[in-house]
Amino acid sequence: QYPHDQVSLYRYGKDQANATWKPDQDRKMTKTIGVIAMSLLCSLVAVQLIVPVSAAGDEAALLAFKAQLSHGDSLASWNTSASFCSWEGVTCHRRPARVVALRLNGTGIAGALSPAIGNLTFLRMLDLSFNSLHGDIPASLGRLRRLRSLHLYDNSFSGTLPANLSSCVSMIDMRLDNNTIGGYIPTELGEKLTYLARITLRNNTFTGTIPSSLANLSHLQSLDLSTNQLVGSIPPALGSIQSMRYFNLARNNISGMLPPSLYNWSSLEFLYVGFNMLYGSIPDNIGNKFPKMKALSLSSNNFIGVLPSSLSNMSDLTILDLWKNKFRGYVPPTLGRHGALQQLTLVDNKLEADDNKGWEFITSLANCSQLERLELGINSFRG
Repeated sequence: QYPHDQVSLYRYGKDQANATWKPDQDRKMTKTIGVIAMSLLCSLVAVQLIVPVSAAGDEAALLAFKAQLSHGDSLASWNTSASFCSWEGVTCHRRPARVVALRLNGTGIAGALSPAIGNLTFLRMLDLSFNSLHGDIPASLGRLRRLRSLHLYDNSFSGTLPANLSSCVSMIDMRLDNNTIGGYIPTELGEKLTYLARITLRNNTFTGTIPSSLANLSHLQSLDLSTNQLVGSIPPALGSIQSMRYFNLARNNISGMLPPSLYNWSSLEFLYVGFNMLYGSIPDNIGNKFPKMKALSLSSNNFIGVLPSSLSNMSDLTILDLWKNKFRGYVPPTLGRHGALQQLTLVDNKLEADDNKGWEFITSLANCSQLERLELGINSFRG
């Protein structure tokens, strides 16, 4: 009997060395050494057998991937006369020789994505963006438990998003934007992919509601679900994600109010919720809640009330887009005092000014030397 793991084996040897030696232990020790030597020999043989088989599996998976594509000359190096680790776009781990990255972005490949891609079980990065791939995203991708980055954006993928992508438990970055993927966003994404920092599903045909399970993604910094067909309200639980910096739900059919919990996102820099059916007013202290805000877009909704003077506290604000709402009253007189504004769009509201009051904000905009767009039409400005 001897220990099978390395730590215990070390301790076993150390204990044997320190023990008081007895003559009758010679036979036992000789037998033990023989067993250990045989075990190590078997392990070495196993390694020599396993590594080539696994490497051959990676090569076969790549060739199966290639077989379903039209690729011009972009995969000309993909032939068995050279090691697959030297093929265009392939990066390997040295020992064992396993594929850890496949980067073929913008190479002009076209066709369906082979399910064999799921056999590259050491893969950490898959970037096939800016190509002409079509068809379903294969469910076999769920076998890539080491995968950290999945970039399939700017293709023509369709079908639904496989729920078992949630088995890619190491995923940090998921970009599937600019395809025609539809159906519901799987709730499993928020239940298992707890390391996700970015999800971009922009410009697809997703339907249904925003899964409240996304609130479990405590490392999430960027969530872009814009230009889909999502309905329902924004889950209040999302406000618990303290790392959020970029939040984009523009051009959906989202209704209800902005949950008060979202104003806990003190690190938020970009908030785009335009072209939905949201309503309510802007909190008086919004400028203090979002001190790092760079772009705030609430356009084409049903927001009401006055514009808070605390908007002037957003010293990094470059874009303020409030077009086509029901805001009323005066524009904050010191709106441009920090000078960062580049776009100010207040069109189609009920804002007012006359010769006696209301035009002070124009004076403050003189500080904004990079101002490119100023749109004030369809309001109650006079004088």
